[in-house]
Amino acid sequence: MLKRGFKSQCERRAVELRRQMHRVPVDPLPATDVARHFEITILSPSEIEGISDEDLNHLLREGSNEWSGFTLGISGHHLVVVNTAQSERRQNSVLMHELAHIILGHQLCAGTISSGGHFVPANYDQDQEDEAAWLGATLLVPRPALLWMRRVRMTNDQAATHFGVSPDLLSWRIRMTGIDYQLAAATTRHR
Repeated sequence: MLKRGFKSQCERRAVELRRQMHRVPVDPLPATDVARHFEITILSPSEIEGISDEDLNHLLREGSNEWSGFTLGISGHHLVVVNTAQSERRQNSVLMHELAHIILGHQLCAGTISSGGHFVPANYDQDQEDEAAWLGATLLVPRPALLWMRRVRMTNDQAATHFGVSPDLLSWRIRMTGIDYQLAAATTRHR
């Protein structure tokens, strides 16, 4: 359950971050630009030094549907590894989710090696995941952008392309913000 006021805080952060980056609320905000703004390194598995061909094959082919991205803290610097086998829009969402963890100051989860030799999270915080999911999606498509897309009569597919997100993420933001309901109610009142 998100803390009271968290959603509104995310909306303000999304608009303020765009302002800091010399953009308006209706501009797309690629996660790679946000990472650059915060000086966060992004790598694909193929850029990780010393990774074996077998592991790389598993991460980007055989097991590419098993993971999307993760964040590491190395010497006080954040590094995000993203699954480049996934679509660009999916990578954008995953990366923004990981960046949201960093922006929110979340503690990185600890990891351990399973008996099969795989890295697995040793702890998991659902509240932090929910917060990162909400902020990440809001950074990608803030409320003013949703209102704008309706005002200019942009289709959901056009808007998803404009903001570099999946149609599912855009539909989720529309539902969660209730903008269609609010715009319909406003139209009814003005008749």
